[in-house]
Amino acid sequence: MVESAKIKQLHKIVTALERFHTRKESLFSLDKLTTYLTLSERELEEMLELVFQFQNLFNSVLTDSILCKKWKNNRYYLILKPKSEISSREYATLKEIEINQNQMNLLSDTIYYFQHVKIGKGFDVKRNGTELSKKVKQLNRSHPYFFEYRGNGLIYPTKLAVEAGKLIQSYNRSKKNVSKLEIEDYLIQIV
Repeated sequence: MVESAKIKQLHKIVTALERFHTRKESLFSLDKLTTYLTLSERELEEMLELVFQFQNLFNSVLTDSILCKKWKNNRYYLILKPKSEISSREYATLKEIEINQNQMNLLSDTIYYFQHVKIGKGFDVKRNGTELSKKVKQLNRSHPYFFEYRGNGLIYPTKLAVEAGKLIQSYNRSKKNVSKLEIEDYLIQIV
């Protein structure tokens, strides 16, 4: 593929192709494009090959689907979603977290302890050898987006963790089973 092409060059090509769309009867000068982007002849050929591959991809694979960026368990993925299922809001990154029931119960207990016992004080997972600290450290390793460091050697639950913990506590009080939680841009699936 085009290894020497820069992101700026790709943006310039996209902009040039957008202008070409409005002037369908015009000729698109590849010499001017080569000069404008300071590409060699070989780089231009590779760039055009890439553009044509994208064109084929969008005409064949993506006719009924939309390519979306999905965040799942602290990693980004590309997924295809049917156009009929997509709202304009969903063009943003879909953030999905998978967590097992034991981890979710631990998160709920941690949030309860943080709010009612520690009353907003963080957890010392380095020096404190309590069972809860060990479990919080494990949970932080597997789901780092639930905790944040604030520079004082302690970790604190994030806003997402607090909201998820409160919701789980609410479901537990009402004895309802829950398989997924939606919090802001996040979908937390309990597996």
